[in-house]
Amino acid sequence: MKLHLQKKLINLTTFYYLLILERDFSKNPRKRKKKQNENVHRLMKAAYEIPFYRKRFEEHHLTTEDFHCAEDLAKFPVLTKAELREWMKELYEANPGKRDSWDATSTSGSTGVPLTLYQSQREHACANASWIRILMSFGYKPFTGKMVSFESSYRAEKKKKDSVLQNLGILRRRIISEKRCVGDGTADVIRELNEYAPDLICLRKNCIVRIALYAQQHKLKVQKPKWYIPVSEMVDEVTRQILEKTFGPGLVDCYGSDETGSCLVKRPGKDYYDLCCDTHVVNIYDSENHLADDGRMILTPLYKTDFPLINYDIGDTASSYMKDGIRYVTTIHGRLNDMVKHENGEDTSVLELRKIPNGITGIAQFRYVQETYHDLRVELVRDPQDKTHSREEIAGFFRSRLKELFGDEFRIEVIWLDVIPPDPNGKLRCFVCNVK
Repeated sequence: MKLHLQKKLINLTTFYYLLILERDFSKNPRKRKKKQNENVHRLMKAAYEIPFYRKRFEEHHLTTEDFHCAEDLAKFPVLTKAELREWMKELYEANPGKRDSWDATSTSGSTGVPLTLYQSQREHACANASWIRILMSFGYKPFTGKMVSFESSYRAEKKKKDSVLQNLGILRRRIISEKRCVGDGTADVIRELNEYAPDLICLRKNCIVRIALYAQQHKLKVQKPKWYIPVSEMVDEVTRQILEKTFGPGLVDCYGSDETGSCLVKRPGKDYYDLCCDTHVVNIYDSENHLADDGRMILTPLYKTDFPLINYDIGDTASSYMKDGIRYVTTIHGRLNDMVKHENGEDTSVLELRKIPNGITGIAQFRYVQETYHDLRVELVRDPQDKTHSREEIAGFFRSRLKELFGDEFRIEVIWLDVIPPDPNGKLRCFVCNVK
């Protein structure tokens, strides 16, 4: 099929998948599990025909009949980002006649090295449909609702005049450049949000937090949407509290990646993430690569049968539980590769550092920066609406907790900022290690 025709058909294919994908994550867990199991076997049969994966089957003495459920995937080797990068490179170089028909995208490079990914137009359509059904799962109506979303490489901010369809109340959406959410330009963004009054706001976490802080600092009222989604980064408890003060209780927390698509959603009022069972498997591995309730998140998108990602180590850790054969994630802890480096050669997890801000109020944003083996900087942004503790008390609390964790190993510097700037890739890490 010609490339231009494939791309024209992608909207039609997206609509097809939207009709068949599940939307109610609370109904009939046995039926949902059965569909997931069927799709696991279907994926492995497709992967067996691909040389990269055929080699993995043979090296571990496995056949397609060894895989009939999500738990069976624990028999298969884990796919690392380095292995995926090498495979994508090999595919590109080996297929000069086909690669123009592939959909290419790149990750943000939050782990240090960006990754170029390829997928078929069909996989692209299914990923789009899966995202739309996630929006529909909490009540948003994509055809008649109003959304504000962020600018990207393929979705640029345009003039604020609606199209003919949008004037009829169909597919209404505004795109906002996040470059405008800086300084007093944020006031203009807030005014536009209030005038447009969207049902759903979907912006990167660092941007929506900047809007919330600016509104609180300048006592500006923001019309509360029914729902809002901070994307691209993990939502911690400090962030949740800041956002709810400005935007209300409609926080939706979605989880996924550029590589795998969105696979988990925590809807307002829930204390767990629902899994998109028909399109994904999320397994949790302990340090021995055994299935567990706490550990590394290993993701498998089941719809990717053309360019499979089987047992992909996403680099995050999580806590979960199993019920009716389905895994429910309760907490996503963040990157496993965020480590504190010590002079004796040891590395320790930053998970305990992330817990410290939960022990005191009055903080809107935080970040730790390890400059040397003995210098640790704590960057804090004041919560403009919570004066329970003074800056000195908050700084003292951080120093005390850090001393409990590390003794006298670090010289602790606490600095206060108006806002913590994002990284060049648009994300905002809560821990940065500059020790090489």
